[in-house]
Amino acid sequence: MALAYKLPYTYKDYSQWEGDWELINGEAVAMAPSPFGPHQSLLIAISSDIRNALKKCPKRCFVYAELDYIIDEFNVFRPDIALVCQKVKDFIRIPPKLIVEILSPSTALKDRTIKFQTYQNEGVEYYMMVDYELRKVALYKRIDFEYKKIDEKEGGVMEMGIESCKVEFFIDEWWEVI
Repeated sequence: MALAYKLPYTYKDYSQWEGDWELINGEAVAMAPSPFGPHQSLLIAISSDIRNALKKCPKRCFVYAELDYIIDEFNVFRPDIALVCQKVKDFIRIPPKLIVEILSPSTALKDRTIKFQTYQNEGVEYYMMVDYELRKVALYKRIDFEYKKIDEKEGGVMEMGIESCKVEFFIDEWWEVI
C-alpha cells in the first residue's frame, strides 16, 4: 500500500484546527493539556511584575498571555507570556521584546531548543525560561544576533531594561504562589 505524501501544514491549515496546537516547521504539535495550578499561578505573578513596571514607562508596551505568535507561514508558537511594544489587533506578528516560557516536563526540551533557536533567529530581544521544579530562572538577551545568558537566579530580584524602562522580577514571590 502506498502512503500519501503530506505537505507541511501552513498557518492557513492551523487557523482551521480546533483545540490547542503549535505549528513548528510545518508540523502540527499538540500542546499539553490546560496548564495546571502552579503554571497558572506563575504566569499571573510574572505578568504582574511586568505590568507593574510598565506603568512607569513612557512607551506603551503590552503583556499578552498564551497569544499566538505568527512567525511565518510554517511556524506559529504560543508563548506563555509575550511583551510587545505595539498594540496587537488579533495575534502577535512582530518579534516581542520579551518572551517568557514556564517550563514543564512535557515542554522543557522544546522550550530549550527549538523555541530558543527560533526566538533568537527572529529577533526576540529577551528570552526568559522559568523552571519551577528546579526553582531557577534564566534570562537571555540577544546580543550580536545570538542569545547570551545575562542572568540566572533561584531567588531575589532579577532586572532587565525594555524600551528605557527597568523591569524587576521578584522571584521569591513567584515561588510563594506555587
